[in-house]
Amino acid sequence: MTLVEPGGFATDWAGASVVFADQLPAYDEMRAAVAAGWSKVEVGDPTAVGPALLKVVDAANPPLRVFFGTEPLDTVPHIYAERLETWQDWADVSVQAQDDPA
Repeated sequence: MTLVEPGGFATDWAGASVVFADQLPAYDEMRAAVAAGWSKVEVGDPTAVGPALLKVVDAANPPLRVFFGTEPLDTVPHIYAERLETWQDWADVSVQAQDDPA
């Protein structure tokens, strides 16, 4: 089994089939910031997914997880580096939680 973790692709996922809730004015700035962020994302070509998927399926030793697209490659390592640092910083508490203090 392989978990495909995709970035953005040029599909119609937010197109005509989407139903949006009524927009609350309190979130106008947030919506604008999110839209600005999305405008900078490089989306992938969905026709490239099939050959990439077949490469994973046909692999002698397929990965448990694989990113599709460049966006996760750019963002996820940073997130995991932060998590690893936090876990290391709090390792003494993790060890403390393992042992009964009595």
